[in-house]
Amino acid sequence: MVEKKIKISFQGTPGSFSSMAARAIYGDRFDGVSTTRFRDIFELVKNQQVDFGIVPIENAVAGSVHENYDLLSEYSCSIIAETYIPVQLHLLATDAGAEIIKVFSHPKALEQCSDFLEKNPHIETIIWSDTAGAAEHVAKLNQAGLAALASEEAASLNGLKIIKYGAQNHPKNATRFVAIAKEPTEILNPTKCSLIVSLAHKPGSLNAMLGEIASLDLNLTKIESRPILGSPFSYLFHIDIEGTESQSSAFKQLPMRIARNAENIKILGFYKSSPLKI
Repeated sequence: MVEKKIKISFQGTPGSFSSMAARAIYGDRFDGVSTTRFRDIFELVKNQQVDFGIVPIENAVAGSVHENYDLLSEYSCSIIAETYIPVQLHLLATDAGAEIIKVFSHPKALEQCSDFLEKNPHIETIIWSDTAGAAEHVAKLNQAGLAALASEEAASLNGLKIIKYGAQNHPKNATRFVAIAKEPTEILNPTKCSLIVSLAHKPGSLNAMLGEIASLDLNLTKIESRPILGSPFSYLFHIDIEGTESQSSAFKQLPMRIARNAENIKILGFYKSSPLKI
């Protein structure tokens, strides 16, 4: 009997960093459903057309992916896992000897390679929906002088040559990805929690919430404020909190303790934290 593969949606084509994140979490036992927009991933998960979605949430150099923070607020999805994927962007082309005049890539990838591009002002940058898709496009055009900024895996999959290794500004770069599902997953001894909180507009409300987290001896690793649409200059706080497997009692208390100072609280998920390897 053939085991049914799970369906996972991610932005981009095989060879994208999102596809690598899917494999890092689930191995090779999935069928990939590619999209060009992050919103499409949330829609597919919401309508149960896929089992899980993979979205980038923050990059060590470029910072937070605000679109996905806002989509986590908008949709009723749960975070069930995370992983960190090292980001090495290489210049890929069909002809290693030709002078590069145009380079295709995702805007964030172009941003992360700004030093290289500034040193080569003759190269025209062209925005593409994802890095691996840019590599695929360059391979299909098969024209001298065209290149993509993408992964080594994208080069291999599309038969491209790497003409410059590590074109990104910073050698130590990684992106944090999260896996989302329509429903939360019950997990024994979680080590991380993500949630969204809105606080009362009164002095000390944020400090009081942070004090509750500290009193449980849990580690606040991320706090991101995002505007509340329709309420000018009011904000939601996206919060990530880490602990150890021995702190299950503290994690159980966490929602109640934070709710003491919150107007609204949305638990995005309890899950296992992933080690950062760059």
